[in-house]
Parts: sequence; structure tokens; C-alpha cells
Amino acid sequence: MTENQDLLFKLEELLKQKKSKKFYAERLGISENEVNELLKELREKDDSEATILLSKTQNIEECRKVNVEKGTIESVITSDFDPKDDIELAALHKINLDKYIITNYWSKMLPSGKFTSSVFSKKKQPQDYSPEDFAKFLENYKPNNIAVVKPETNITKEHVDVEISISDFHLAKKHVDGDNDPGSRALRYFNVAQSLILKVRANYNIDTVILPISNDFFHTDNYQHQTTNGTPQDTIVDYADEYELGFAVLVDTINMLRQNANDVKVILVQGNHDRTKSFYLAHALDVYFTDHFDVEFDRSHSTIKGLTVGNTFIGWHHGNCKLDDLPLLFATHTKFSHQFGDANYREIHTGDKHHYMAKELKGVRIQQMPSLSGTDRWHLDNNFVHSVRAALALVYDRKLGKIAEFETRI
Repeated sequence: MTENQDLLFKLEELLKQKKSKKFYAERLGISENEVNELLKELREKDDSEATILLSKTQNIEECRKVNVEKGTIESVITSDFDPKDDIELAALHKINLDKYIITNYWSKMLPSGKFTSSVFSKKKQPQDYSPEDFAKFLENYKPNNIAVVKPETNITKEHVDVEISISDFHLAKKHVDGDNDPGSRALRYFNVAQSLILKVRANYNIDTVILPISNDFFHTDNYQHQTTNGTPQDTIVDYADEYELGFAVLVDTINMLRQNANDVKVILVQGNHDRTKSFYLAHALDVYFTDHFDVEFDRSHSTIKGLTVGNTFIGWHHGNCKLDDLPLLFATHTKFSHQFGDANYREIHTGDKHHYMAKELKGVRIQQMPSLSGTDRWHLDNNFVHSVRAALALVYDRKLGKIAEFETRI
């Protein structure tokens, strides 16, 4: 047994005496700060200090008020257990300290010998999260460990590059038809991406997959369930849960695409719902795949993105503008004007409107991508309904330009 394990064992025994941290420190011959560190380790285990104490707690009387809209929990509990610190309070009152902070509490002994404690906690806001919280999320994240085996080349098939366009996903959006299970929603993204790539694989050898994280992957940008500009939204999960769910499904999706192509290029195309959160997402994914040299990211803040694929220039923009203005925007852009001018074929892909549309303007093809997103209350009330829910795979030959499209509908 290591010295640390020995201290943990001794502390577990001392905790049964329900004394102060000073008492524990004196008995163990360590500082109170070191006691705090040991308590954190115990809390992270299933048999944590708080759990051990609570298992012996009898006759709990509880009054609990949860305000989902404000993100607060008020709790009053009477029991035979006297909590000594935030960790014990959180365990007794069932407060998740990863997502809530305790802002006010008190505890006192009743004439009966029992203890009553009151806790007011609120959901963490962005300013309450530290770099350590973010590091902890990444450290604790466990992917599904999809084995990445590169596809075998079929000499009878052409080599192509493919864009997987799953636009305007709005992960946490509340649909009026009841299709509102967050896990099923995230799995749909993966399944549709897999469906599209397998359709292409059946006909071609894939060199590079381009995956835009595009046009409002997330539905909101803050804890108030608002868009980047402050418009309130109806959601099915909170800010943090949407982020973690989105991160997980994109890790799995990118790994799945790696199985089916030589390289994957991920391009952040920001929308108007989630500009801040989508940037954090792309940054975290870039860090996660740092050691995978077959994955490349464009996670810049710019709202205009572009890439040359063989003889074709592809530009991306959210599309919350006059679409007819976009060709001139790319043609005169300091970063993309030369690529735009040198290409034999030019395309611009947008989202925003949640329905498919294509037009050609002076030799530039503009495609407004469909969305898998369903109808929410606002769109229903304003009669923005009946769009085909779909995603596309766009197939490019490096000499001939776009040679095929595949669609998956839901």
C-alpha cells in the first residue's frame, strides 16, 4: 500500500467520527490543505467520504425546490448527519458540484439531537468555469474507441474527395413533434454521416473527406438559452450538456470518417446561434486530434471559409445575407480571391434557411443546404414548415469538379 493509499484508508476511518478537518489533519500528521486534497480523491471514488457518511444517515427529511428556468436548487434537509464542508453538503443535498456552485448555506443542531442544513445553489455560468474545469472535462472524456483502419483501395473505382454536409443541426432545439431525446438526436448525426459516407464508398475510393461543422451545430450560445445575439430559444438540454454531447458525437463521427478516407478536413463554419460555443468546440476537437496527422482543422473565427479541391473552389458562408452578393464577396476577399479566380469551377455552400435551394450566378453555383433539424414553436407559428429534413454528400473529381451527390433523409 502506498503512503497516499494509507492516508486515504485512515481518513475514511476517521471520517466516521464526524470531526473537523483540523482534527483529521492532526491525527494524520498533515496540513488541512492536504486533507482537502484527500477528500477530493475520496469524492471521485464511488466509496467517497460523503457516500460513506450518508450510508449511515437515517431518517432524512427533505424539502427541495428546483427552478429549471433560473437554474437554482433550494434544499433543506434534517438528518442525524452534520455536514462539515461543501463536499459533505453537496453529497447530502445531492448537488452536482461539477455543474452547480453553492452560494449560501447554514447548518445547526436541533434539540432532538438531529441536524438541519439549508443549501442554495445555482448552475455554473461561463465565468464560474475555470481552465481546470475544462481540463477535467477533457481528461475524463472517454470516447467509444472506434478502431480506425484505413480503407483498402479498389483499383476499379475512381479516386474522389467528398464533402459531408450536415448543416444547421441545432442539437438542443426543442421540436414541436416530440422528437426531443438528446441522445437519439446526437446519434442521428453520426448515423446520417455514416450513411452518406458508405453510399460514396460503395462507388468510389475516397481520398479526403471535408466535414464542415456548420451553420448552428448548437442551438444556443449561453446559459440563458439564448443565441449569440440574445434571442431566447426553447431547448431540450442545458448549455453544458449540449456542449459535451456535441463534442462526443463529433469525436465519434470524425473517427468513423477516418475509417473511410485517407484524410479528414474539419472546417468551422459559424452560424448565428452558436458563434462562441462552436469556436470552443472546434478548438477542443483540434486539441483532441492533435496527434492524428490524418485530421486537419480550420477553426479560425472568420465567418467566410474556402478550400480548393482539384479544379474546384468551394466557399462556405452561413447564408444570413443576400446570396447574390456572395460571389463578389469571395472574388474580392484578400484570402480567397486568387483561389476563386484560378479555379475552373466555383461553388458556394450556405445554410441558415433549413431548406434546399440551388442556383447559378455568372458561373458560380450556390447551394443552400438542407437541414436535419425539425420544427420548433417559432417556426410553426410563422408557418416556416414542411422542409425536407436531409443531409448531402457532395463528390468531387479533381479534374472534372463535382460529379455526384448523395442524399440521406429522415
